[in-house]
Amino acid sequence: MSHEIIAIRRPVRPKQPIEPNSPKEALHEQIESKVEKPNPIKNSPSSRTEGTNERQLRKPISKPERPKKPGKPKLKESIQQVTNANGKVFSSGDKILVSAPWSSIVEAEITGFYKSPGGSIWAIFLPQESLPKWKWEKGCIRAELLKQA
Repeated sequence: MSHEIIAIRRPVRPKQPIEPNSPKEALHEQIESKVEKPNPIKNSPSSRTEGTNERQLRKPISKPERPKKPGKPKLKESIQQVTNANGKVFSSGDKILVSAPWSSIVEAEITGFYKSPGGSIWAIFLPQESLPKWKWEKGCIRAELLKQA
């Protein structure tokens, strides 16, 4: 038995006639009846007032704006020392033990701390060891989880 698709039948939607009061028709009429700006005569006061009246009557066509992308949250506070869950105090330059991406425990050096917008404190570290074909430049860990090397 073959599993080939021989044909697909799609339902045909009937075409609806355009009503004279439909939004598409009204937009088409607005475009056709666009008033052209007359050339103003420099010293004529009536031409100045007519131009302003035409500008006031015409509504500006606004384009939909793209939603703005939220920026990355900036580091709120720089912290000098932190305490882990066991009460041990850590500062920049201390050696810690971290879990490596290849599932082993590796020694790393703390380079700094910061407080996230959520209120948790994080330590930034540089690993001291890496596998030969593995590029591991830096990492971060929550301050509560720090372990002394």
